[in-house]
Amino acid sequence: MTHESTVQAGLAIVGVFEGGGIKGLGLAGAAAAALDRGRRFQRVIGTSAGALVGSLIAAGYTGSELRAIVGEVRWEHLLDPPLLSRIPRIGPHFAMLRWNGIYRGRRLEQTWARLLAAKGVHIFDDLPRRGLRVVATDLTNTKAMVLPDDLPGYGIDAGSFSVARSVQMSAAVPFAFRTVPLRQPDGRIVQVADGALAARFPVQLADFEAGLPVVGFRLVSIREPAIQHQIRGPLSLAAAVISAGMGARETLPNLCSGLRRVVHVPMDHDSLDFGITRAKALELFEAGYRAGADFFDAVDTGALAFTDDRPGEARPSVGA
Repeated sequence: MTHESTVQAGLAIVGVFEGGGIKGLGLAGAAAAALDRGRRFQRVIGTSAGALVGSLIAAGYTGSELRAIVGEVRWEHLLDPPLLSRIPRIGPHFAMLRWNGIYRGRRLEQTWARLLAAKGVHIFDDLPRRGLRVVATDLTNTKAMVLPDDLPGYGIDAGSFSVARSVQMSAAVPFAFRTVPLRQPDGRIVQVADGALAARFPVQLADFEAGLPVVGFRLVSIREPAIQHQIRGPLSLAAAVISAGMGARETLPNLCSGLRRVVHVPMDHDSLDFGITRAKALELFEAGYRAGADFFDAVDTGALAFTDDRPGEARPSVGA
């Protein structure tokens, strides 16, 4: 099917993926369901975990390939603390004071660089124009950063910038991962962190004038009761702040997000718990797959209208 016929048949979509830590495996499942039902992501926008998933989609991974990745990656291996931070009790505190984060983030970038390279993607010029846009946060200048769009403003060529580095920036959860330094040509360094600080669900970046349906992929908590954090010091406080920031929205009622078509992926796992088994990783993926399958099956049977999606009053979402 050609690009034009795909658009005309209503199979081409814009995907907007929110952040959510390890629960992003559910977003991968929902995206796989969309791909298996003939949808083609012409443009992808993502924050944090959504940027990680979105980059694989933009690179051309299929639904079955996404499932294989989820089952093959050693997710706990992505956490790469330096030796000093492994010292019992004092190590993590020292890492936060010395490096502003417990984990380096190098393995995350290396893993994604390898996955993207397998599809011939290294830099943004390897992707279609505006095929992928990710959100990070410029901590130095206290503003959102959209990659690759905003890179020229830092004196950096957008097309030649690493896609893997971009998604690492977007997924650098404060205190858990170190901030990512962005060196400008004049030598100044900007510290970049998790895009969820600026826009966890970056639907405002979707081009509603492009004539393509915009579909959101979001997470909703189904866990009762909520996790209770025992705050005894700076480290436990940081963990509680991160967890609350990533999960509190999921406990709120489904209010208007400015987007009418949203796949809600039910999750019952802690966002920062990367120490999961292969079976648990696939379980999260399959939960997302079921939510995505329900949504797009409803669209295909006419049970869910797939009409104009300009920002407006929210409609009920399948999978919530």
